[in-house]
Amino acid sequence: MNLSELIVTQAPDGILFVSDAGTIVLANEALCTLSGYQPHELLGQSVELFLPADLRRLHVENRQRYASEPQRRPMGTMGDLTLLRKDGTKVPIDIALSRVDGEGHVGTIAFVRDTSEAKQSERQLQHQATHDALTGLTNRWLFSEYLRHAIAHAQRAGRRVALLLLDLDGFKSVNDTFGHAIGDKLLIDVAGSLTAQVRASDVVARIGGDEFVVLLREVDELLDAVMVATKLIAALSSPRNLDGFPVQTGCSVGIAMYPMDAQEPEALMRCADLAMYHAKAQGRGRSIVFKPGMSDLIAAARRT
Repeated sequence: MNLSELIVTQAPDGILFVSDAGTIVLANEALCTLSGYQPHELLGQSVELFLPADLRRLHVENRQRYASEPQRRPMGTMGDLTLLRKDGTKVPIDIALSRVDGEGHVGTIAFVRDTSEAKQSERQLQHQATHDALTGLTNRWLFSEYLRHAIAHAQRAGRRVALLLLDLDGFKSVNDTFGHAIGDKLLIDVAGSLTAQVRASDVVARIGGDEFVVLLREVDELLDAVMVATKLIAALSSPRNLDGFPVQTGCSVGIAMYPMDAQEPEALMRCADLAMYHAKAQGRGRSIVFKPGMSDLIAAARRT
């Protein structure tokens, strides 16, 4: 085995040499491992073997176009690609292409890289950037995006959107009595309870500390939002046993509606926050609907 053959054999990426007729002339060990085929199963076969049947004709056209107008194509320039394995599963790949024309060999050489781990890492980073690390719920940033899109859709469709801002009652006491580990378990349990009480189309987010928010994307009446708030309060008021510790908590809920209370996402959040603060001031464990003038009432209460 000469040096060139040794390099091809030991290369970590898959290497394919394909004739202009689309026939596989060479496939290294890495490519065979990636695709699940043995070398003898690939040599002489059409390279379209690696694509689903519905994409093969298009790939033939693209391959012929590349052969007639070749240009170097490095990794990362060909979009999201997949390779169809022998067992029928698909694996995400990246490809670099180069033309070979010399020493009796004419065709295209493809360097094929398995991007499964990179894609998984990308998904994890994306999830970390958009979800709360403790509960797995949508975080504040992503929730703001959902709220903005929901308001835009409601505006076009002439629908309403409800925002329910929740703050746990007695959470500090739980932390002080049982410790932060139990407090964290409580937050995780609360996240599950909230999610179980709303529709799959609605959004539950943790936006900080013991504060959660629920976006009801489409509601017909204010009463619908009030009924959901009542369900959430009942669900969070049930006694919980966390690692053998009896934990009792509840929540206060502020309700704001688009378009009646505000037309902009930030303004709607402020309305829900004012209503939630008012609910706590009224004795907790209840929901309050935002009303104009609430900010003046709260300011007056703070001065007394």
